[in-house]
Amino acid sequence: MKTLLLAESHPPTLEHLTGLLAQAGYTVRAVSEPAAAMEHFVADNPVAVVVAVDLPRLSGSHVGQLIRNHRQGARVPIIAIDKGHLGKAKGVASILDLGVSAYIPDPLKPGELAAKVDALVSAAQAVVPATGIQAMLARPAVTARDLKGYPLPEVVHLLYRQRRDGVLVVAYRELARRVFFARGVAVNYDSTARQDGLPGFLLERKIVTEAQSERVVQALGSGLRIGAALADAGVEAAGEELLQILRDYTRDRLAQMVGMRDGRFAFYEGTEFQEEVATVEIPALAPVLDGARRSIPLKVLAAPLRKHLNDYPVRSSEFGKDLPALGLDTDDLKIAMQISGRLVLRDLLAHGRGDLRRGYSLLWFLQLTGGVTFSATPVATEGVVLSGGEDVIAPRKRKPIPAETAATLREGAVKIITSSYFHSLGLDIAADMEAVERAYHETAMKFHPDTYAEYDTSELRDLLDSVQEKLSASYRVLSVEDKRKAYLQYLLSKLDVGGRANAINVEAEILIRRGETYLKRKDYRMALQLFEEAVALNPREPEYFSYLAWATYHAAPGPLKERAKAAQKVLKRALSLNAYLERAQIISAIIDNDLEDATSARKKLLKVLELNPNSQLAKAALRKVGR
Repeated sequence: MKTLLLAESHPPTLEHLTGLLAQAGYTVRAVSEPAAAMEHFVADNPVAVVVAVDLPRLSGSHVGQLIRNHRQGARVPIIAIDKGHLGKAKGVASILDLGVSAYIPDPLKPGELAAKVDALVSAAQAVVPATGIQAMLARPAVTARDLKGYPLPEVVHLLYRQRRDGVLVVAYRELARRVFFARGVAVNYDSTARQDGLPGFLLERKIVTEAQSERVVQALGSGLRIGAALADAGVEAAGEELLQILRDYTRDRLAQMVGMRDGRFAFYEGTEFQEEVATVEIPALAPVLDGARRSIPLKVLAAPLRKHLNDYPVRSSEFGKDLPALGLDTDDLKIAMQISGRLVLRDLLAHGRGDLRRGYSLLWFLQLTGGVTFSATPVATEGVVLSGGEDVIAPRKRKPIPAETAATLREGAVKIITSSYFHSLGLDIAADMEAVERAYHETAMKFHPDTYAEYDTSELRDLLDSVQEKLSASYRVLSVEDKRKAYLQYLLSKLDVGGRANAINVEAEILIRRGETYLKRKDYRMALQLFEEAVALNPREPEYFSYLAWATYHAAPGPLKERAKAAQKVLKRALSLNAYLERAQIISAIIDNDLEDATSARKKLLKVLELNPNSQLAKAALRKVGR
C-alpha cells in the first residue's frame, strides 16, 4: 500500500478523511501538528501529501512551503484542503504561495479528494523513474518509528550485526538528517541544517576560519567536491588528511543523532546511494558510545545495569571480535581490562578506573553490543585460576574540591533552585523542544557529582541533589507540550507581563519572543510573519501591534513612505487600545524622524518622557532626533 501524509488540525475532519483515504487504498499517516507532519514526511517519504490550508505554521512557514522546499519535496503531489464543509473556506488566494499541486475547497465532497490524489500520484510516478537515493526512498522503510526512549543505539547496533546497506533518516520538526550505511558501517552523513554541514564542522574544529567556511559553502553549492572546495577556500587538506576529516565528521554527526529522543526515524535499504555520495569508513559502533555520553542521561544508561550491580561482569568472546568496531580509547580500554569476572559491578563502577558516568556508559555500551556478560559468582578467565573469593578494589581517595570551584557550584545551584523552570535551564520561553533537551543534559552534567569525580563533594551533596531534582522537574514539564503551555500560562499570569489587563495567550507570547529573535538578526520578513500570527491569536493586546508595526516598517513591500504609512496604521491600532503605550509612541516618532519630520518626532518623544522620565529608549531616540 502507498503511504500518504494527511495533516489536518480539526479532529473530526482528520478522522473522517483518514478513513476515506484508507478505503481508497492508502496507508495514512494522520497528524494534527505541523512539526509531526514534517517528521512523517521526511521519515516516511509519502507518495502524496494532503494538508489543511489553515494548519498552524512551523517557524513562520506553512508546512506546504516547507515540504515543497525540502530536497524530497520537489516532485511529491501536495493537495491543499480547505474548510468548505464547515462554511469557512479561505479560497484559492490562501494557497498561492504554498506551491501545492491542487486545491480542494470541500474535502468531504463525495469522490473528489480520493480521485484527485489518485490522479496526481499516478502522474507523478509516470514521469521519470527514480534513481539513486530517490529510488531507495521510494521503497517501503524496513523500520520506522518515533524516537521516544532512545531507540537509535539499538538500531545502529542491529544495522552493524546484519551488515545492512541503506540510509537511516531522522526527522525532527523541519530538520532532516541522513546517515548512509554500507555493510552495516556509516560511510556518509548529510543534513538540511546548515550548522550540521561539513563547513560548520570544519569551523567548530578550527580547521577553517569563518570566511573560509563561507567560501567552502559557496564552492560546494556550485558543485565542487569537498577536496576542490577546500582548495578553493585556501585550505590544504588532501589524501589521508582529508579522509580523516571526513571520518571524524561522519562519526561526530552520527553520535549527535544517536542521542536524539524527539522526532521520527526510518531506515531504507539499498546501495544506489553509492552513485551519488562519497564514502569513508569509521569504527562502526563507536558513535553509539560517543552519542550516549553526549546526550543520554545517566539514569537511562544505568537502568539496564541495576539488576547486575551485585554480579560479576566479564568480557565475552564477542569483545575481542568487535574491538575494531567498538573504537574504544585508552581510558575505556583500561576500564575494560578490569572487567575480568573477579570484581563486583558495584565496586567496579564506584572505585574502578574512570568516573561514574564513563564507567556506566561503557558497561551499558558493552552490554548493548554483547561485549560483556554477567555471572552471579566470580568467573575464571583464560590464564587466571580461581584461588579463593572475589578480588577487592580499594575505594579511591578523592582530593578536596577547590574553594573557587565549590563557590561557583554553590552560587549556580542557588540560582537554579530559586528560578523558574525556564531560567533553571537557561532558556527563553520561545525555546523549542530540542533546545530544552540540550539544555537539560548540559546543565544536569555541569552540576552532577560525577563531573567532579576526582574531588570529595560530600559537603555539596545535598545542594547538588536539590539541583538535579529541580532540573528533572523542569525537564518533565518543559519537554511535554501541554504541561509546558499550562506552566507558561501560570508563570506569565503570575508575573503580570507588562501589567496587561487582557488575558495572556501563551501561543501568542511564544510567537512574540521568536519574532524578537528574528528582529535581532534583522530578519524582518520572518519577524513580520510571526507578529502577524501573534496578533491574530490575541488582537486585544496593544503591545503586539507595536512589534508588528516595527516589522511592517522594515519588511513591507514598497518605498519608504508606503512602508511608513502601513506601519503608522498599525500603530494607530495599538494606540487605540492603549493611548499611553510607550513602545508604540517611540516607534511612531522614529518613523516621523526618518521621514524628516523632526518636530513631530520630538513632540512624541517629549510626551513619552513626561509620563516616564526614566525611559532609556525614548532618551536614545531623542538624542538621534536632536542630531
